Amino acid sequence: MDSLQSYLFLSVVLFCLGLYGVMTRRNGVAILMGIELILNSANLNLVAFNR
Repeated sequence: MDSLQSYLFLSVVLFCLGLYGVMTRRNGVAILMGIELILNSANLNLVAFNR
């Protein structure tokens, strides 16, 4: 697999996990953790496309 594709795949997985966490959890801390996963996936995309 290409390096860019690996980073993008990991980013999609992180985004989906974060979105699932935000949509299914009622605890505020768990929702914030899901938002952090979404933001980390966005940052990973920026780093991957910057390479």
